[in-house]
Amino acid sequence: MDIKINEFKKVITSPVIIGLLVLFIIFNSIKIIENSYFKDELKVLNKIVDRFGYKIDDEMINRFKEYYDEQIEELNNKIVREKNSKEYNSISEFYADHKYDIEEVYNKEEVEFIEELGIMEAYYNMIWKIDDFYSSIDIMDRAESEILKYGLSGKAANIVRKQYEALNERFHQLVNNNEHKNLFFIGKVYKMHSLLFRNILKTIIFEIIILVVLITAYLVNYEFDNSTEYIVYSTKKGRDLILDKLQITMVSSILAATIILLTGLGLYFIVFDYSGLWNVPISSYYNRDYNFPYLSWWNMSFIQYLLFSIVLVYLITLLFNGIAFIIARAIKNTYFAFFVFAIIFGLFLTVPGMAPRDSITIFIGGFTPFFLIINPHMWFMESGAFTTFKHYELATVGIWALVLLALGVLSINKFKRQDI
Repeated sequence: MDIKINEFKKVITSPVIIGLLVLFIIFNSIKIIENSYFKDELKVLNKIVDRFGYKIDDEMINRFKEYYDEQIEELNNKIVREKNSKEYNSISEFYADHKYDIEEVYNKEEVEFIEELGIMEAYYNMIWKIDDFYSSIDIMDRAESEILKYGLSGKAANIVRKQYEALNERFHQLVNNNEHKNLFFIGKVYKMHSLLFRNILKTIIFEIIILVVLITAYLVNYEFDNSTEYIVYSTKKGRDLILDKLQITMVSSILAATIILLTGLGLYFIVFDYSGLWNVPISSYYNRDYNFPYLSWWNMSFIQYLLFSIVLVYLITLLFNGIAFIIARAIKNTYFAFFVFAIIFGLFLTVPGMAPRDSITIFIGGFTPFFLIINPHMWFMESGAFTTFKHYELATVGIWALVLLALGVLSINKFKRQDI
């Protein structure tokens, strides 16, 4: 136990590791605060959900319409009529007449009422677009677009079609379950899904990987970097120290990941209020950031999607811990090992793309942790030609866990037999 504690002390007393950890926390905090300028607008949805709930059905629509009409009437009777004799049927009509003079004509409270009503109207008007939008979606057309986009043919194209056929079944299930008919932050306006998962979480993942590789390489090669390997590893018992080092790198990696996740996501949810929206399906029509909606393979709420993503981050952390361990064992220098890892990272992202476009080998590159971390906002859902597989994330983690376990055992056994 004393040996493990001593190894752990090496990690927490490393100026480079601690300095990077602090730097990453500060960087994430700045990034979140920089994107907080519209946080007050998001609170309007919370008020709507508190009053009507987030599920869109006939009863909810009728209640929403009644309240919306009351607010328009209040706009006309208490605000507009005092300034001029014109009445408006919507806030859009009002804005058409008052593009530039709202703050000059109306006081602060009136402006806040008008702005809040405008946001409310945006949510209300989108309700009437949902059915038409989803009736226009053709999943197999999406598949053909992906095939054309990457120039796929033969077996590769057939695999894409087969996966999108399975997604098509899920799409119809999603529509029948009305998973898409739930209020959420308007993705086309605020892009909250992209902000959280594509921006913040992706940044956090790369920060974790940097820390994991440095921690692992630093601890595994500590003796070689300090020229004490002949003393420490001169006995058979000394060689077993590598197992203790592996355990401590795993613990330290998980700890570093936890600190980064807690500080980053903790601040995010302090700044952005998701109260009342935790159980909204992630495939909500409102959540779409771009022209195509998010289509999850399972009926997942926002909180479930978030928790599964966090669990996946921890699994990815351990995978990269294993990759870094194997590289560090082969290359007995901390910073050179990090440099080699960066090269391998780049190769895993570029080389698979050189595979024939009509061969199934082109999909191999997608089933790697290197490719897995590129699009965390698309985990567990439709995500393009190379990763739209129902169990893509589980398969990638499972395959690489077995491969790294085997390579790790070989690496340790080789280390115990080889000359220092």
